[in-house]
Amino acid sequence: MMTNRSLLTLFGVVAQLIGTAAAQEGMPTLPPAKVEIAIAELREMAPVVEIPGTVVSKNDSRVAAQVSGVLVSLAEVGDSVAVGETLARIDPRLLQVEVKRARANVAMLQADHDYRERQLVRMEELAARNSASETLLDEARALRDRAVHQLADARAQLERAEVDLDRTEIRAAFGGHVTQRLASAGEYIDVGEDVIRLVDTGRIEISLPAPLALTPYVEAGQMIQVRGGDIERQHPIRTVVPVGDAVSRMVEIRLSADGGDWLVGSPVQVSLPSAKSLTIVAVPRDALVERAGRSHIYKVADDGTAKQINANVRLIAGLWVGIAAGIEAGDQVVIRGAERLMDGQALDVISQGDSAIR
Repeated sequence: MMTNRSLLTLFGVVAQLIGTAAAQEGMPTLPPAKVEIAIAELREMAPVVEIPGTVVSKNDSRVAAQVSGVLVSLAEVGDSVAVGETLARIDPRLLQVEVKRARANVAMLQADHDYRERQLVRMEELAARNSASETLLDEARALRDRAVHQLADARAQLERAEVDLDRTEIRAAFGGHVTQRLASAGEYIDVGEDVIRLVDTGRIEISLPAPLALTPYVEAGQMIQVRGGDIERQHPIRTVVPVGDAVSRMVEIRLSADGGDWLVGSPVQVSLPSAKSLTIVAVPRDALVERAGRSHIYKVADDGTAKQINANVRLIAGLWVGIAAGIEAGDQVVIRGAERLMDGQALDVISQGDSAIR
């Protein structure tokens, strides 16, 4: 009687003979797989570490009142405002009265100044004919000079009153969005009291704390991979703040992110280089296929079939993977459609991916 092991061996031999016979008789094999490919290339890469960062605004202000008075209106939360647009209004009536008083005072002192000027001219004419003493001439000159200074002071007071009246319109120093109302209509507002929080949503950066040990490998202008949710793109380093914290041993790095569609306050993951860069053959990260806990890559063989290569990953940086062996620059690798590929399967290349992924 045959044992179970003998039966399994027999079935395996029979299956192998059937497969060989089928191949010899020209029976159909797997159809060509539709795939998208990319070109492996030499790239300068460096190992990276993931560091959490935060999207911040370059301008995030609590806008305060510059004059006191009753708040009569203010913008709503979520309102988009442009530079110079009114955010809030303070009742201007008392300051309008101050402007009127200052203008009247200027007019009065202007008249006095003109009179003193004429008196000085007459006194100078009399003194020239020895009809007036030097004392009277000096007195006329002093009265004229005092009138000049009083008029200048009155004009300064008028200018200040007009500026205060203009400040009853609290305007945006930059464009952005109102994110918080810190006062309500009808409240009496003192000078310096916060009224509205305004955030510039057009000019943004990514701020992150980085270990001091990484500073030799980062510099201004360097492109850095940033990932947040489904968004992944590169941004340049604007600055590495050249002062570290003595306790945390960290420095702040700022990345320019204008036009990046990030929301202020969003958390992101930033890939910073952790060692010197090296030149290595790299393929897009989409070329990696994970099966049974192992990674491999399919490259296009000379006969147009898929050739499975064990992914000897040296390093990963952003959207690219550095391969230590098995792939050469210029090789075509499958980046779409590799999930169900078999080694040696014919390929139908439908498109070539953008090998200029950055």
